[in-house]
Amino acid sequence: MIMKIKNLKKGVCLVLAVLLLTALSATAFADSKQTGPEPGDPMPDFTVSLTDGTNAALSELLKEKDLVVLNVFATWCGPCENEFPEMEKSYQAHSDRMVILSVSGDPNDSLEMVADYKDGHGLSFPMGVSGGALDFLGVNAFPTTYFIDRSGTVLFYKVGAFIVQGDFEDKVSTFLSSDFDGSPLAAEKVSPFRNLFLLAACLLCALLFVIGRWRLFRKAGKPGWLSLIPVVATCQEFSICWKGWVGLVSLLCQAGAAAIALFASNSNGSFLLLIALQLAALILGVPENFKLAKAYGKGAGYGVLLLLFHHLGRFVLGVSKAEYRGNALPEKADVQNG
Repeated sequence: MIMKIKNLKKGVCLVLAVLLLTALSATAFADSKQTGPEPGDPMPDFTVSLTDGTNAALSELLKEKDLVVLNVFATWCGPCENEFPEMEKSYQAHSDRMVILSVSGDPNDSLEMVADYKDGHGLSFPMGVSGGALDFLGVNAFPTTYFIDRSGTVLFYKVGAFIVQGDFEDKVSTFLSSDFDGSPLAAEKVSPFRNLFLLAACLLCALLFVIGRWRLFRKAGKPGWLSLIPVVATCQEFSICWKGWVGLVSLLCQAGAAAIALFASNSNGSFLLLIALQLAALILGVPENFKLAKAYGKGAGYGVLLLLFHHLGRFVLGVSKAEYRGNALPEKADVQNG
């Protein structure tokens, strides 16, 4: 048994090494640099269509405002949605000198979709679609935000959302300050190491998912290859400690919640249904962790660990010496005899 665990650990390390080397190679040859102007460069003039039926040209906006903030977003983008409230607050405070022009860079977003999005989120600054007018920027991530001064010079741009509260307002206040000397700031771009870290984390979770359940299934007398099929693996895991159909219902709830978050309109009904589905999946999943721990001879404490560290907990349980002790729910006959 000890030899098998050692071989398993060696295999995991080997697979991780290969995957990480592959990721490093892919990152080294990937060109993440945007093709548009850098801070200090002039921003070419462009014209985009707005939701009110008019057009907005950068050159015209610069005649009226000291600062133009060009925000490239998409209606399905979660980080974009999170930064809009602070942008709206900042716009209300500085609309006499600054304008935010928020434009969808997703060709699948129509003017009608952006108009509904604007109304649903209570945004007052101009919004529209690029229609290909911003292709020269080479935006490869949503959101991406440019700050442009009255002379048409790019002062700063950020790839990704303004996560820290007050960061966007700080930038606006800096560029509108009477003490600002006009010097551009270095752009904030998504680091390739961040992408590498996310990729490695996803690969590690996938490995923990497969290997942990492979061992759990084998201990319970089930084929280990079932862990290679995510939906089947989850249902089989539920059948080890509970009932397989419960796992299927839990998965359907999670899938329904994800579909609503991605595709449903931003209405109160959709939000309530999203919360209800997530709550249902949680209610089904909590007892599963404790029943799974009991099925392998572990107490409630390990059930908490399985709940908090989902894939990692199952991996440790799978490669440990814990043995399968049967379904955690007693058969009806046993209950009656008791």
